[in-house]
Amino acid sequence: GVYVWIIARDSWHIGASGLVYALASFHLLSAVLRKNMRLLAFSMLVIFLYGGMIWGLFPEFFPEKNISFESHIMGSITGFLFAFKYRKKGMQKEEYQWPEEDELPDDDPYWEVEEEPVEEVKEEDKV
Repeated sequence: GVYVWIIARDSWHIGASGLVYALASFHLLSAVLRKNMRLLAFSMLVIFLYGGMIWGLFPEFFPEKNISFESHIMGSITGFLFAFKYRKKGMQKEEYQWPEEDELPDDDPYWEVEEEPVEEVKEEDKV
């Protein structure tokens, strides 16, 4: 809201659409930064179901309507900033760690190799 008051044109800017854009952009960038496919699918579903979100960023698509595209743009920027700020908080990608096993000692019978007798090659058999 404060960013809209600072940069927006001299007009009325009311409603919660800026907050909706902030949440959607937060989810989208959080999914990309965290490489979380579930969160990415969720954010793409929200953007798809609320299809006008992309077009609400551009004022030339709604010239006859009094839509505060500044609120949409600043909400998106704010969502991106918060996603970047909180990228290391919350749900992270799981990293599996293999359980460590005790190493076998060198004198363990497992490491013993049976030696096969080596036949000597005669000079005549060499090519």
